[in-house]
Order: sequence, then structure tokens, then C-alpha cells
Amino acid sequence: MVSVIVLLYYSSQSTKVTFTDEGLRIHGMYGETIPWESIEKVNLLENPPTITMRTNGSALGSNLKGHFNTVEYGAVKLFINTSKSPYIHLQRSDKDIIINFNNSNETNRVYQEIIKHLTKNK
Repeated sequence: MVSVIVLLYYSSQSTKVTFTDEGLRIHGMYGETIPWESIEKVNLLENPPTITMRTNGSALGSNLKGHFNTVEYGAVKLFINTSKSPYIHLQRSDKDIIINFNNSNETNRVYQEIIKHLTKNK
């Protein structure tokens, strides 16, 4: 019972990220540090991807975190609230990552910061 409550709590939390010289750090469940050099392309999406299957993650209402299969991108890692656009799409050679925040201004701010770091590290 306690583990279910913990899962529900972390699944409902907004995504948190920090920027380091090495990469973008996504905190929380399923989080990781994404090295800048592993990001091939970044863009903003207006619509969430179409989910075909949750393979290892949580889907609590509109909050999706973890590994999912999508129509558009195949296997991806999601940190999104499907009811809050836009979405940041990080294209990588292994598995794409799509993230967003509960506030569109925050999503746009993080997107601009990612662009800045990618430009600096090229």
C-alpha cells in the first residue's frame, strides 16, 4: 500500500530539470542525465505523441512518465502532462525523450536553455 502511494505521488509531480556542463538532468522517477553530445536535434511539439503502449512507466491521468511506444517516434521516454502543451522533443540515436512542464512558459524557457547549451557545446 505504501509503495502505491509513493508511486502515485511521484507520478503526479511536475518534471524537474537542471542544467550542467555535462548535460540535462531530469530528476525523479525514470530520470537520467542526458549528455549534450547525445542530443541530435531538439524541437517543440504542439501535440503529445500518440501512445500505443506503456512498456515500463506510470500513466496517472494525463501524467505520463517512463517508457512508452508511440506511433510517431517508436519507443520513447516520456516526462509529460498530455493536457499541457507544448512538448520538448529530444531526438537521440538510442531513445528519444519528450518532456514538458505544467506551465507553457516553463517549457519554453527550458527549450531555450537547451538550445543555448547545444549551441555552446558544438
